[in-house]
Amino acid sequence: MSQPEHQNIFSNKRIALFSYNGSLQTGLLANLIAAELGVKCQQYSSVSQVPEETDLLLIDCHGQDMQVLNDLAHEVNDLPNITAALLNAEQESEHENLLDWPCVSGLFYADTDQDQLIRGLTQLLEGDFWVPRRLLHHFLNKNRKAPSSVKRPDVKLTKRERQILQLIKDGATNADIAEALSVSEHTVKSHLYNVYKKIGVRNRLEASNWVRDLDDLDNL
Repeated sequence: MSQPEHQNIFSNKRIALFSYNGSLQTGLLANLIAAELGVKCQQYSSVSQVPEETDLLLIDCHGQDMQVLNDLAHEVNDLPNITAALLNAEQESEHENLLDWPCVSGLFYADTDQDQLIRGLTQLLEGDFWVPRRLLHHFLNKNRKAPSSVKRPDVKLTKRERQILQLIKDGATNADIAEALSVSEHTVKSHLYNVYKKIGVRNRLEASNWVRDLDDLDNL
């Protein structure tokens, strides 16, 4: 039987499964993810152990206090180039508020089945978001507003940063940007981190909103 196509695509990807519990079930999940996606997937119980070249950090919410999870998200958010997603989140709970952290790009509920998990992880590894539709609608309703007619503040961007912003405006994923600019996704994440800081946004959606009504990025 031939292997799924994404096993070849993601052979150089690394996923870190973060859990304070360190249970047998968590270890089995790491093995399942590695087998299904063809990635390196290991379990960690400390953020300091997570390798710098990690593409996706999965945070196990099961049995964890919200203060602990918020502290963890704060720690992860201070690390450049890290994309995180939540595992075993409870529906309509405070776990969903963790999506406000810029580093968190996905959420999987405790009752997510295996097929859904693998589809979501695939999207995240390709640089997209994986958020339940109900939460996406809530986020859009909370954050959307008419484009401002106020002149943008004076922001100095490099040529490469302007190129990336233009690609984000066009709806490109991290993988698309890496291919268009002939750089690694790790380099794209590093540039995005710097761009977000310069223009004062927290995530890709806010960056897209920031740039959508600019006619000429070359003037930045």
